[in-house]
Amino acid sequence: MLESQTSILDRLSDTTGKQSLHIQELWEQNKEKDVKIQKLTNKIYELHDVIKSQKQKDWEEFIHPERIDN
Repeated sequence: MLESQTSILDRLSDTTGKQSLHIQELWEQNKEKDVKIQKLTNKIYELHDVIKSQKQKDWEEFIHPERIDN
């Protein structure tokens, strides 16, 4: 009976340890993905600014072609 209980406890401890390690790995992956998402979001804002600037330039060139120096 004692051996059986000890065996059960060992298996539970092993399972808990594996789950804890897996959870830690998932958190690390989550952090890496958060960093990647932040970088991509920043890039989207940069591209948005470039597009906005180009639209403004195109509009100014259309309205006042003599003012634009290409």
